[in-house]
Amino acid sequence: MPVFEMERRVNAGSPLVWAVVSDVEGYVALVPHLSSALVIAGTGEGMRRRCFDHRGRGWSETCTLWEEGRRYSMQVDTSDYPYPLKRMQGTWAVEDIPGGTLIKMRFEYEPKYGLVGKIMDRLVIRRAFQDLCAKLLINWEERIWQWSRVTQKPLASPSGY
Repeated sequence: MPVFEMERRVNAGSPLVWAVVSDVEGYVALVPHLSSALVIAGTGEGMRRRCFDHRGRGWSETCTLWEEGRRYSMQVDTSDYPYPLKRMQGTWAVEDIPGGTLIKMRFEYEPKYGLVGKIMDRLVIRRAFQDLCAKLLINWEERIWQWSRVTQKPLASPSGY
């Protein structure tokens, strides 16, 4: 099964970073292709979320792992998923490092359509993950910086500001 991983170091403590990264409903404001992400049941492991893109296409996700302050995983129900994937699970994690926190993302997925899907993975899907994850990491860093100003714990401005 293909895996896509990306990470980013941020100049903030892990409690603040975790608060931003684990905001599963606030995720929608940070991911360009989503129009809605609503928790429909539960919290932590077992939580269910319903997501919609800007075309109104929806899908469900279930939290399969929740380690408070550390990481969580969401399994996508691909039966109504509008993207060409048979299986998909995302894991988001935070890790203390000297001078800040490392945000990690890992997506394990399987493209639909056999050989055609494998070609699509190489030409389209990985690039889409690259673009989406890069934007999400930048947006998370900006949100962390904004939240730090509210909590009166100023940080250095995020990259590019």
